[in-house]
Amino acid sequence: MTVKLFVLGLPGSGKSSVARYITAYLENKNWKSTRFSDHVILQEMFLADTEHKQFRPADHGGFDALDLDVIDIALQRLEQKVNQHLLPAKQEEIVLVEFARNDYQGAFQQFSHEFLQDAHFLYLNVNTETCKRRIIERIANPSSEDDFFVSEYIFNTYYNKGNEQSVPQILEKDYGIDKQRVKVIENNGSLDDIVAEINEFVDTIHGL
Repeated sequence: MTVKLFVLGLPGSGKSSVARYITAYLENKNWKSTRFSDHVILQEMFLADTEHKQFRPADHGGFDALDLDVIDIALQRLEQKVNQHLLPAKQEEIVLVEFARNDYQGAFQQFSHEFLQDAHFLYLNVNTETCKRRIIERIANPSSEDDFFVSEYIFNTYYNKGNEQSVPQILEKDYGIDKQRVKVIENNGSLDDIVAEINEFVDTIHGL
C-alpha cells in the first residue's frame, strides 16, 4: 500500500528536517519513501519567468512571488507530479508532500477531493519569529539543499494573513478526514524534542 503524508507548516517550521528524518526512519524499517515539495515547482516557475512578471529575485538566491496566483498553480502542479509518480503500480511506499501556505482551507481546495482522501497530515505549529530566526540561521550555515531563503517581504505580505481555523478542523469539516489521520506537533524547540511524536504517528500510519 502506498500512503501520502502531507508535511505542513510555515517556512522555517522544520518541514524538510522532519521529512528527512521520516525518510531515514522508514529506511531503517525497510520502507521506501519519496519526497515532493512545492518549492521545487515554484523555483522552476521563477527561473522560467525571465521577464520577472510573476516573480522577482530575492537575497541569497531566493525569490518572491509577486503574482500570488502562482502559489495556487504550484499546488495543482504538485498534485500532478505526485499522481504521475503513483501511476505505475508501486510497492509499499510513503510519499511525503511538503508545502507552506497562509490559508490551508484555500490551499486544500487546489487539490482534487480524491488526492486528499487517502492521505495523512502532519502539521508543525511554530511561532513566526522562531521561523524567521531559523531561516536566517540556515542561510548562514546551510546543511542541505532545503535550506533556501524566504524573505521578510513574503512573511509580511503573505504569511501574516493566516487562517484561524485549524488544519484538523478544516480536513474534518470539508473532507470528512478523521482526526486520527491528522497530527499537530509543537516544534518550537529542537528536532530531538519531537522525534517520539513523529515516530508514533508514522508507526500508526503503517502499523510498523
